[in-house]
Amino acid sequence: MTGPLTAQRLDPLGGITARVLVAVAVAIAFAEAAAMSSVTADQISHPAFEAAALITIGVSGVYYVRATSPFRPAFSMRSHTVVYLLALAAVVFNSAAQWGSNAVVRDDWAPLTLATLTLTLGSYRPAREIALFSVLAATIVGALGLVQADTFRSDIPELVYAITPAAPILAAGVAAAAFSRSLVGSLLDWRSSAGAREASARLDAEQAEHAAPARASHLVHLDEQVIPFLQVVSRGTGLSEADGARARTLARELRALMLIDTERSWLERIVRRVDDPRRLAERMAGSERGFLRAVIAHLRHSEVFDDETLRLTLREEPAGCSVTVEVESRAGRNPRVHLAPYIAVAHSLFSAVDWQITGTTLTLVLAAGIPAPSPGGRATRGDALTEEAPR
Repeated sequence: MTGPLTAQRLDPLGGITARVLVAVAVAIAFAEAAAMSSVTADQISHPAFEAAALITIGVSGVYYVRATSPFRPAFSMRSHTVVYLLALAAVVFNSAAQWGSNAVVRDDWAPLTLATLTLTLGSYRPAREIALFSVLAATIVGALGLVQADTFRSDIPELVYAITPAAPILAAGVAAAAFSRSLVGSLLDWRSSAGAREASARLDAEQAEHAAPARASHLVHLDEQVIPFLQVVSRGTGLSEADGARARTLARELRALMLIDTERSWLERIVRRVDDPRRLAERMAGSERGFLRAVIAHLRHSEVFDDETLRLTLREEPAGCSVTVEVESRAGRNPRVHLAPYIAVAHSLFSAVDWQITGTTLTLVLAAGIPAPSPGGRATRGDALTEEAPR
């Protein structure tokens, strides 16, 4: 996980839920802008600037909704900056539209729309950054109000003209920053308390992985070949030369199968078609393994995808390895809705995530970081097949 700790990075699925609130906030902000622009039309002396303000706040909202998509990387400081700069541009355009004719500062819609957007940032950015952006925005908005003080009708101290438009932004910023700090703290506490349970579950899973292959191959060989042979021999009066040769062959085959099972990676035990010649799957982190297991389980049991076409390819890269998942979707199905939670989680676990749907083929490419292989190692499959059992 790279970048500062945010609620979205710690809980990607929560980020999907929060995106609904973002869409609602954007709709409310634009409705505020359009309605108040209409109500205060008599104060607009430069309609072109007012149109630019409405367009700019609309672009800011659309960008915000798109940037929080689960199919995109986590909402970054760069995205935060773009949303804020566009919203601040709307503030400037709105002020320019009323320059010299603005009668009442409290009915300016641009600061309120910026405050509305700010309220939803707690799920996506750290508290300190939200507070900093809010203070800077409030300072700019307050300065604009102060510059226009001569045009307002109310006979009140000029400082009030700066505080009135800046206060909603500061209040929203404080609320969003407090929410971000509280949510991140709660998520970290939950992760800490769940650490022991996760470690225990991981140990159980690893033990199960090493035990499972026996049932898949060499125990089957025992049932089908070795045990029947022993039953035949036990009913006879002695061992012939042919029986001895058969016994040596069965022992050699059994040992080869046991070594092959030992060499099978955890990924090859759950997917039929795996291309991993350098055994990179064995060096992946536990969180990356868990994600792949979850994705594979979803693809294999979903009605949207054809699990018979599922294929995984792992290739070594300078910074780790790339994992490519390919699968065909069934006709008439929309895989995007089903993939959203997994793509969101992938962005928090892998350094890079790329996906595309070409025709009916879904291709998901993940960049995993893996440590260097340890010296030595176990026998390879080729060794297992050629080595003979001692006689």
